[in-house]
Amino acid sequence: MTDDFKRKLEDYEKGVLSESEMDEIEKELEKLETYQEYLEENTSEESTDYRMNEQKQRKILRLSKWKARFQTAFTALGILILLTIVSSVLTSVYYGWGKPDRSEVFRNIIDYTLTVTNPYGYYGSTDINVKPFFGLEANRDFKKVIGDENVVVGEMKVNYIFSLMGYPENEYYGRLSQEGPAFVFPGVEEAGSSDWDQLEKLPEGTVVSAYVSFSNLLDTEKVFQLFSQKNMELIWFAVDTGFEENDKFNEGIIHDPIGFPNFPIWHEDDMILESREESKGFIGGTVSESYSSPEYEEGNASLLHQQFYKTLNFLQEHEKKADKIIFGKLRLKDRIAYLEKNGIHHYGVVITGPTKEILTLKDEKWISNLVVDEVGFWNWGSWREEIE
Repeated sequence: MTDDFKRKLEDYEKGVLSESEMDEIEKELEKLETYQEYLEENTSEESTDYRMNEQKQRKILRLSKWKARFQTAFTALGILILLTIVSSVLTSVYYGWGKPDRSEVFRNIIDYTLTVTNPYGYYGSTDINVKPFFGLEANRDFKKVIGDENVVVGEMKVNYIFSLMGYPENEYYGRLSQEGPAFVFPGVEEAGSSDWDQLEKLPEGTVVSAYVSFSNLLDTEKVFQLFSQKNMELIWFAVDTGFEENDKFNEGIIHDPIGFPNFPIWHEDDMILESREESKGFIGGTVSESYSSPEYEEGNASLLHQQFYKTLNFLQEHEKKADKIIFGKLRLKDRIAYLEKNGIHHYGVVITGPTKEILTLKDEKWISNLVVDEVGFWNWGSWREEIE
């Protein structure tokens, strides 16, 4: 703005300009107002555009962050799925290696341990499930035999990581005695309370399972002979392994017996191949085989002994795992040495049958004690009479 124009503005405000000069100044002022409006409009549009661009940038930044997060999550999920698939394959290879494979060996450790330490352990089998990341889970039921019925009374779960075995998780159903039934070793003065009175009070139409203790050690053949003409079933033979008589803590009351069932404990290499079929496919062939166990006639003591020794020797190779299953110590080396020196003799058996039939054992001098384990309603099948 020139000095001359400033002077004219001052004279315009004072009102000392001529009419022609005033018109000239007013025209100039109108031009300035128009220019000012133009500047203000342009400045407002630029400010609005700037604000809009800033909002767009923030929105784009937020979207980019979420996109990056989703990509990271999907990448991690993909890696996890891939690792799971790879580990599952490697886990299957690990537990399926060998003949018999590891999973079969771990199953046998559980089954054989329960068979020789639990009078009803033979009446169950273990299911194996391979899990990702080199895990394996073994599950099986606990059963009891009451008459002709097998009753599930609990379950066990055992977890493995590679070949490292965890302690079993046992769960039992119904009412259980804190101590449970027990045997009494021959010659023990204080035999405890027998359950003959309980048997006498039970009605006719019932069946029981019971622990029977002998007055003297008996060999297996003699036990079969004594029970041969009785309407009851032998379930399990308790075996003297040298520890029972000398257990000063329990004083001849045996809560943790060792023994074998009234049936051979078969192993995989005992099985007989019945048939074998091969089928070819586009990728490869498959082989289907069926096996059966050898024949067994009840009362064959030598075969029962043979399979019992075989089972103890197998468990001795895996004794740390077997000890975990019973939460104790089997001390199989000493037990096997005692049996090989002294032979197999029994201080008791577990039996089942009609209540009144088992009650007839009360007058037998070779029986020192009886403890009732379970009682059930009549289920003693008529098929027994048909066989007889």
